[in-house]
Amino acid sequence: MPANLKDLRTRIKSVKNTQQITKAMKLVSAAKFGRAQNNVLQARPYARALEKLVLNLVSGGSEKETTNHLMRNNESSLALLVVVSSERGLCGGYNTNIVKAALRAIEDLVGAGKTPVVVCVGKKAFQVLSRRKLPGGIKAIKPVSLDSFVGTPASVVSENPNSIFQLGVTFDKPNYEFAQSLATAVEGAFASGAVSEVHFVYNQFQSAMTQIPIGEKILPLEAKDSADVPTGESLLEPSRKELAETVLPRYLATRVYQVLLEAIASEHGARMTAMDNATRNAKDMERRLQITYQRARQAAITRELIEIISGAEAL
Repeated sequence: MPANLKDLRTRIKSVKNTQQITKAMKLVSAAKFGRAQNNVLQARPYARALEKLVLNLVSGGSEKETTNHLMRNNESSLALLVVVSSERGLCGGYNTNIVKAALRAIEDLVGAGKTPVVVCVGKKAFQVLSRRKLPGGIKAIKPVSLDSFVGTPASVVSENPNSIFQLGVTFDKPNYEFAQSLATAVEGAFASGAVSEVHFVYNQFQSAMTQIPIGEKILPLEAKDSADVPTGESLLEPSRKELAETVLPRYLATRVYQVLLEAIASEHGARMTAMDNATRNAKDMERRLQITYQRARQAAITRELIEIISGAEAL
């Protein structure tokens, strides 16, 4: 505990300043969270409807009718892992959970005999993962620009096996153009045969207090036994193969966009909750320090009065 009143006053002032900062950050995140939550909830119905259509295309028809480059089983030993984190901290366990999920995904890929190539969207995951000793001897390399990754995805991935790099883009306000560019790069790396699998690790939005770290395999597209797959024979116009050529790339871009929306809504929700807790903790600390300060001040006044009275009696 501080030895004098001046130290206590300094601490109280510091706590008040911190409280003002955390309260302001909470208000900013609350405003951004409202928009992000609205965006992710509005995008989900379209994404689910498109997923049902894709499941119908992939699961139905003959093998010849459903063959598409996004469904091909490549022989490459490389696997692309895209990790979506935040650009800034102070958001509770958001980035910690992402890093843990990414480490599990890397361990699973290495255990399956794959050579991971990790791409970080958002610098926080890269900052943590690049300082760790990762499974498979994965090493950090310098950031790669979005234009370079989109323009030559196969060469970027093939020339950097067992590596982790940050995608040189500020991930704060995701839009469909950015998602489409990232999806184009992912599709190019897979279609060229440079990678055999594409995985995404991100936080799925549930509420302001709940975000679930998810690891999903995006490519290759596979037929699934699901209740969402329509039963019976479907009549499609144009042909199933022509429809797949148009719909599957759009589905991939929409899926990536949905991942980014889920991640940004989860980030703002986590930061709003963390700053609210920090503000309340600062209030509690300020109250305890004020009590300590008042007690110390009263003790100092009492001591001074005793000294005055004792001096007067001595005269």
